[in-house]
Amino acid sequence: MTIYLISNNLLCDSLNYTWDADLDTLRKIRVLSIEGERVAQKISELKILEDTDKIISSFQSSALGSAKYLNAKLDLTIDMHKEVNDCKVGELGSKNMKMVKGLQDHEFTYKLPGGESLIDVGNRLDNFIKSINNKQKIVIYTHKRAILGFILKYCQVGYNLDENLILTYNNNVIYDDSESNYDIYELTMNEQKILDIKRIIVD
Repeated sequence: MTIYLISNNLLCDSLNYTWDADLDTLRKIRVLSIEGERVAQKISELKILEDTDKIISSFQSSALGSAKYLNAKLDLTIDMHKEVNDCKVGELGSKNMKMVKGLQDHEFTYKLPGGESLIDVGNRLDNFIKSINNKQKIVIYTHKRAILGFILKYCQVGYNLDENLILTYNNNVIYDDSESNYDIYELTMNEQKILDIKRIIVD
């Protein structure tokens, strides 16, 4: 079984929320930017996704907004699962997102009140993936931090000279904390066992 984990990281920045809501609620409704829509369409046209058997998406607008292009191309339904939602932030208090990310990248069990750690979200996604009935090819539209928590379980951990997180799998760096428009990871599985993890780079 092959599973593709996809995160589209190009979100709209020019949003003014005119009501009070918690951060995680606001993040769920944040849509893709115009460039994010273009990237989503480009991803849907990749040859590796042509014979997809199942499309899964988180509840969040950015993931659904990406999944709709592959849905339209292949005429498959989109199965929405909360288990592939983004890492829940919780109550920021006096902290900001950059601070929380830095803390979590060095202490994988760190979480804010009401939030999730990288270990938490990694376990959530891992358990879900292992529960999927055997299909030939599945595409999961999820989120960068959720994917990070998942691959963290299977990778060798390191840091560069700037103390940025580096993850290595089979002697290949598959995560280096660099900014990216999107992330695609290919999982090769036999029943519930992970056989290989690759990062897919598209020109």
